[in-house]
Amino acid sequence: MTMACFRNDRRGGLTGKKAIGLIFLVIGVMLMFFIVSQGTTIYRESREGADQKGLSSVRCVSFIYTISDITPAGDELQFEFRNEISSTEDVHNLTVASPGSTWTGSVSIPVGTSQSLRVPVRAASNFTVYPDNCALFPALCSIGGDCTHH
Repeated sequence: MTMACFRNDRRGGLTGKKAIGLIFLVIGVMLMFFIVSQGTTIYRESREGADQKGLSSVRCVSFIYTISDITPAGDELQFEFRNEISSTEDVHNLTVASPGSTWTGSVSIPVGTSQSLRVPVRAASNFTVYPDNCALFPALCSIGGDCTHH
């Protein structure tokens, strides 16, 4: 009788193969949990970034403006900024950037109006202009030339 109990315990006990299998099962479950949690985090962050960039693009498309009468004045640029009547947004700040020099300042240019601006940016040939932090769609301007929107 004692032998029978011993045999049943041996068969149901944790042997070397079963222990290794159990360890691999636990490692596999932990690895699966890690992969799923990391994948979920990456998906959520990329989705939030895409939504934010999309909303910014929609808002920036509503700015329709022209830049004319570009004149360099020493370490400054002077130009006429016109917020076109077909624009749907007033301009509240403006960024002018050239290689090595950037200026961002508060302005108030309602829809359908223009303003002559003089900004402390030194530009040798080209510079970019964009309103309200809409760097996605800047106007690329050249000294003594025209501006093209990108």
